[in-house]
Amino acid sequence: MPRTLNRRALLAAAASLPVLAGVAGCSGGSKAAGGSQQLVWSTYGVGTGTYNDLAAVANTLTQKTGRQIRLMTSDTGIGRLAPLINGTAQYSRTGDEYYYAFEGNDEYCSEQWGPQALRLVWTPPGNYGVLVRKDSGIETVADLKGKKFPKLIASTSINRKMEAILNFGGLTGKDVQMVDVTYSGQIEALKTGQIDTLYQNVVGANVSELASQYPIRWLNLGGGTPSQYASWKELAPMVKPGEFSKGAGLAKGETAVNMQYTIPVVARADRPAEEVAALVADMDRYYPDYKDTTPDAHRFGTDQIQLTPLVIPFHDAMVEFLTSKGRWSQDLQTRQDALLEREHRMHEAWPAFWQDHKDREDPKSARKEWVDWKKANLPELPDTPGALPGASSTTAPSGGHA
Repeated sequence: MPRTLNRRALLAAAASLPVLAGVAGCSGGSKAAGGSQQLVWSTYGVGTGTYNDLAAVANTLTQKTGRQIRLMTSDTGIGRLAPLINGTAQYSRTGDEYYYAFEGNDEYCSEQWGPQALRLVWTPPGNYGVLVRKDSGIETVADLKGKKFPKLIASTSINRKMEAILNFGGLTGKDVQMVDVTYSGQIEALKTGQIDTLYQNVVGANVSELASQYPIRWLNLGGGTPSQYASWKELAPMVKPGEFSKGAGLAKGETAVNMQYTIPVVARADRPAEEVAALVADMDRYYPDYKDTTPDAHRFGTDQIQLTPLVIPFHDAMVEFLTSKGRWSQDLQTRQDALLEREHRMHEAWPAFWQDHKDREDPKSARKEWVDWKKANLPELPDTPGALPGASSTTAPSGGHA
């Protein structure tokens, strides 16, 4: 069961977020099975690709099933998760915060948080990586040595991914010139020469506009040796190399390989199984109605659901759904069971750990010691099947390639 949290703090965080009007009014369709007619989903801000995808799904489900789904937005990870934990929202489409909250790491190593019992509900894949202007002379990650490299403000998880990308090319942060910049400020900074590369989703209006003005190149992250991916497991455990063909700057038939990971729909572990089962069945059933509404909506297809790397458990109802579709395997179940055991042991240990560490002057010391405690006291998780080169294969389809 999820931990009982400081509701005052979480409610305060949720109260600062706008709840938008229903994505679509109830159309008078049949009553949605297995749960409330009204649901709140938290996610990224209005206008982002993530929001647009979710709005398309929510609008379709409202029209087809009669569910009234409202979207609650926030630009921060805590702002997206707080409504989920305190019950204001029933589902959340989140960034990497779902993993860090499950583990109780970073800012979630606090009195208000600690490790959370979260579950994956739907895991559409996405491709993200570093691009350069074609006229830069940069053709590989190794060529970034000495170049101006973005250090994204207030984006710890992306900065870790970018460090892993440098490692792929045999580099570290000391081999490049770090430039502080916001995520949204990268494109203009690339145009003006403040940075030589940037990190971005392969689709979206901003990156497509950039590619129309300046020919761009996505730096290849595929075909490496196990040693080139060695740091990815620690720095970005939710990531694997993924090939894509429909991205900004790519000619018809051209492909590239960069980082592939999911921005998933998650719920608390105690979300009713009947409700989750009905929801995922409808997301599958009405996929043809929303798959062409945004550039990335087609990635919500059941055959594309990303199964690896698996860093938090799937909801039980989703495991049943994946099993019924032939997309579950014994290797995945072994990983799922290990994650559930890890969750149990973290929640069991957390109260005593926090009692001993809550008065530390530097909160970062408690964060480090929590990670160290887990390394010393929890068994290593079995490798995620097929997550990185050198990992064991799985009988389940890997899915998620564009």
